Amino acid sequence: MAHPLSVIEALERDLAQRFWERLRVFGMRRLGDPALAEDLAQEVLRRVTEALRNGRVANLDALAGFVFQTATHLCLHHYRSRGREERALALMKGMDPGTASPGPLDALVSEEARTVVRQALTKLNPDDRDLLRRLYFDGEDTAATARRLQLTPGALRVRKHRALARLAGLLGEWRL
Repeated sequence: MAHPLSVIEALERDLAQRFWERLRVFGMRRLGDPALAEDLAQEVLRRVTEALRNGRVANLDALAGFVFQTATHLCLHHYRSRGREERALALMKGMDPGTASPGPLDALVSEEARTVVRQALTKLNPDDRDLLRRLYFDGEDTAATARRLQLTPGALRVRKHRALARLAGLLGEWRL
């Protein structure tokens, strides 16, 4: 349902004032990191503003519920992403999170895998290589990386996904 433009504009002006601090507290409780909590608040406000502009908020009386449902979804997305990143990092370091200490053959295969990955990384463009190095080898936090590269968390996820896809393409048939 489309709402009058004046109502939407008034809500947009009021949105940050009404919800910023509450979203930060919500983020701190769920994510445990002040920087991630601020990133969450910013992304929620951006998405809610976009939804208002596009007429995707049917009931303006339930705006608070829409705001915090959006925050909940973003927190869940963060947890899923963190799990995928931890598994990918473990694989890139040559570890299988579900096994005991590696034997001599496992160590040899892991070293060969690292060599193949290093060679493939040299073939990536410098931006992709730098992004993957920051996230997987340096262990830099995704929120900090997004801020440093002046990207939104969503844009960083897309760039990371595309860089990993290009790396996978270079690796071809090799199985880590």
